[in-house]
Amino acid sequence: MGRRSVSAFLVIMVCCSIPALPSSGQSSDSSQPSPINNILHFWGNEDASDCWENFDPQGTSGSAEQGYGEEVDGGDAERLEVSISCRMKFSFEENVYLNPTGKIAVEFGLRLDHADAESEEDEDLTITLMKGNTEIDRRSFPNVATNEDLQLSWEIDVGENSTWWNRSEGEPNVKFEISKVGWDASGTPCSGALQILKCGGSFRLYYSNNQEGLRSQIQFPIADSPEIVEESMTADKGTPGFGLLSSMAAFCLAFTAHRRRHQTPPRYPAP
Repeated sequence: MGRRSVSAFLVIMVCCSIPALPSSGQSSDSSQPSPINNILHFWGNEDASDCWENFDPQGTSGSAEQGYGEEVDGGDAERLEVSISCRMKFSFEENVYLNPTGKIAVEFGLRLDHADAESEEDEDLTITLMKGNTEIDRRSFPNVATNEDLQLSWEIDVGENSTWWNRSEGEPNVKFEISKVGWDASGTPCSGALQILKCGGSFRLYYSNNQEGLRSQIQFPIADSPEIVEESMTADKGTPGFGLLSSMAAFCLAFTAHRRRHQTPPRYPAP
């Protein structure tokens, strides 16, 4: 009886020492991600100085009624210089797991206005998807049309660095950047010290509640997280976690038997 008790205790200790894997977001909160609530929506104020995201398609509270935010560089700026970040409105309540064979579908509605002139300082429109401080995807869009609505769409493969999105420090955020020569009221590119008319340019990000029919959203292939399941003696050997658990338990039992052999005094036959 004593041997069985020690063996059972060791197996329990082995099981307890295996770290549990984080679970995927399963919250009933409509602003939180889940396998059936997997589209990240974008909102913000009128001048795009405040942009945020959540998974609630009805989460328009505080967002601009016209359905977009627009940064306008006017005055004597001479260039359109934009750097806008959109971050999560609320932190994840649980870690989120993405299907490793799935794709992240990204869509943004935009409108740019700047001069067609080129300079060494130019930077094309660039959109970066981040997981906390980790860059997941960075994409540039050269030669996009100006002064008209744009619908940009692309897909990102789920990789090793984008399978788990940890709560509080691994939520998604998106950054928009562009640097282009501005224009003046006559339609002429700005030209430095001799420029007489005011220069400018504009960048418009359409939010998820826009009336133009453009989509600004990211769809994630969220899946239920894998779990290590406690196995019975008849479990399939191919089941994840079974081999590791069995090997560790066998090692502990063998180690205990070895100690017993060395600690138990030898028995001699009676004279």
